[in-house]
Amino acid sequence: MQTSIENDLEYKQKFLQMAEFVRNLGITVNTNTRARGHQGFFLKNRIDISTDITFERKIEVLIHEFTHYIHYKIDASVHKTGGRLEILFPNSDLKVIEQELFEVTKFVDKNKSLNILNSHRNKILTEIKLLDNKIKSLYPDFKRSSRYSKFEKEIKKTDAKYLLKYDRVKVKTMFLRNTKLYTISSLDDDFPELDEQTRNYIKLKSKQRTLSRISSRIRRLKKYYKRPAELFARFVEALFIDTAAVASLAPVSYDIFCKELANNRYFELADLINNFF
Repeated sequence: MQTSIENDLEYKQKFLQMAEFVRNLGITVNTNTRARGHQGFFLKNRIDISTDITFERKIEVLIHEFTHYIHYKIDASVHKTGGRLEILFPNSDLKVIEQELFEVTKFVDKNKSLNILNSHRNKILTEIKLLDNKIKSLYPDFKRSSRYSKFEKEIKKTDAKYLLKYDRVKVKTMFLRNTKLYTISSLDDDFPELDEQTRNYIKLKSKQRTLSRISSRIRRLKKYYKRPAELFARFVEALFIDTAAVASLAPVSYDIFCKELANNRYFELADLINNFF
């Protein structure tokens, strides 16, 4: 059984070999960089790999960015258009291809951005449901989708009214010229004069704001992930991670990819796969 150190050395050696392979194609590969705040970055004939990730992850990122390079060779407008699946997977049902590639993307993204956001979203939904049930136990006419005047009338008599819109706010006193910080986390201590369900109403509004922000981020991320350039790059990245899983998740895409790869549609990508996968 290999030790962690042996695995690290193996990944390091493979990464250096892959980086040299890519450099020999005339592509600049920068490894002492933060990659513009990303794990990796590709622009024309240059690939940046973040110095802050493991060598195992560096390999996956290099494959991902090199696939962007190949895509750029196939379709030079990819930076402006996001690419086209019909060029990468000709004579195919594009709806099936897109659906399969997104399943692969979710597989690659395991324990990363999208899964973390979905997990956080589910947690917030559970918390919203709990607060909703508590309020309805005493106020059965309550609807969380609408403002509830019974609570808001009392809330607006206090500085807690600011927490209906913000999770954290500084309020200036009119005469003493100092400020008071109010937060959702200190709501119970700051406003004991409000009953529990009224405070739960404020907490619910905060959770709904959080849910809205998370849902917005998920929509943006899905839109980004579904760009053909990203779908294709993650597909190839996943082939390195677990070819069998990709073949199972995306059988139609995998079959077409293998045929097109053998026909040299993807240029030097075939050499990378044959030498290092």
